[in-house]
Amino acid sequence: MKTTIDIDTEKVRRLMKTTGLKTCKAVVDYALAEADRTARIDKLVREALPDSAYGDAVDPHYDAYAIRHKRRS
Repeated sequence: MKTTIDIDTEKVRRLMKTTGLKTCKAVVDYALAEADRTARIDKLVREALPDSAYGDAVDPHYDAYAIRHKRRS
């Protein structure tokens, strides 16, 4: 999609320098991909199941430290 927008030139230059991207289009594509990724992660975190939903997924008597200690002995 082609569109005309005003973009902060200094931000574009900083991102080009930081990422090594060579074109404004690449910077915009990168920024959109990162914004999308961040938004999806935020959504997953917001919609995470409460601890009570996991029920007995892990044995309450499971002791990782005890298992490690046995392996070292």
